[in-house]
Amino acid sequence: MITIRPWTLSSGERTSLLRDLRFGHFKWDAFSAGGMTLLPETMVVSESLHGEVVAVVESLHQALSRFEGRARRNPDTLARLGIPSALHSLIEDEEDRVLQCARYDLFPTEDGRLMVSEFNEDVPGGFNEAQGLPELLGDPGAGCRWEAGLRDHFVEAFREADGVALLYATAFSEDLQHMLILERWLEAAGHRTVLGSPGHLRRRWRRFSVLGTPVEAAFRFYPGEWMPRLPNFPLWRKDGPGFPMMNPVRHLVRQSKLMFALWEADPELSTGDRELLRRHCPRTLLFHRDLVPRLREERESWVLKRAFGRMGDAVVMGNLVTEREWESALAEAVRVPRGWCAQERFAVRPVPFQSGPLYPALGAFVVNGRFAGYYSRAAVRPFLTHEAFHVPTVVQAA
Repeated sequence: MITIRPWTLSSGERTSLLRDLRFGHFKWDAFSAGGMTLLPETMVVSESLHGEVVAVVESLHQALSRFEGRARRNPDTLARLGIPSALHSLIEDEEDRVLQCARYDLFPTEDGRLMVSEFNEDVPGGFNEAQGLPELLGDPGAGCRWEAGLRDHFVEAFREADGVALLYATAFSEDLQHMLILERWLEAAGHRTVLGSPGHLRRRWRRFSVLGTPVEAAFRFYPGEWMPRLPNFPLWRKDGPGFPMMNPVRHLVRQSKLMFALWEADPELSTGDRELLRRHCPRTLLFHRDLVPRLREERESWVLKRAFGRMGDAVVMGNLVTEREWESALAEAVRVPRGWCAQERFAVRPVPFQSGPLYPALGAFVVNGRFAGYYSRAAVRPFLTHEAFHVPTVVQAA
């Protein structure tokens, strides 16, 4: 269902492509830990697997929306998810708009399932590669096609907004590169844009502005749990609920890694949603001190996770660390037990690449509930971090 096809580009052509990706599509961090994070190979998925990916991510989006709708109005649930209390009333009051750009990373497993260990609903990355590489690589080969509709889906979502603010964590250049590609897409479609921090939002005479530029909507690429630190947070609390923003703050419900445990325990969960959860999401337990003996004994079967983090931060896989490292992670969780969970590990099926077996994840973008293209990666270990390799993905027609 997944095969690998090496690029046929010469060394000079690869160098040129990489330069165009870095400077033409703003992918500045193409190197990490002394090596290139882009593999000169293409992942080919079958038509049947592609259809399964689309069905899974769109079904998960719908199920998540139903759970979020219940959770966002329950302060106890929001607190148990690790969401700062300062955000609870804002989340409850946000208007119900369908503005979403997420990425769900699906891992093919040894038992034939597609598993997702978390939902990237808050600050999903990969825009530059997802659209840039199909354009640079061109013809995907006989019988294959690119599924690279992210740009069109994204721009269409802002069709009714003249001015769009791209709000990000301005201290991070890797975040800026994502904003620059989105800025290009929006401006090519005739929108005014402005880049800034959520801290730059202002409102006067019923109009929102960022750095003096009037805006009708925004895209948030700023971790939601950081919002209460903003100097203008009182404005967000007062007027933010009515401001059209892709990735509203309530999507922290979906972003929290503790969500899986609360989702499964939800008494209002439908039979269909429960079956979807059990097939594609690992069993997750809210951490408490009584779990420590079991987690010590079954270390290789469990993963410790903090509620919120970025790029594998505060994720500890028991089978990939030493006993001493595991004890250190357990001690950290014991110090703040309500901020952690234990997730049952699943076995990712490796795929043979030129350099040897790697563990893949089919990253599927979801914009306003619809599949919107691939951002796939592969890693030497079954654990995705900033050092994982990006792999262009095409679909092989049946």
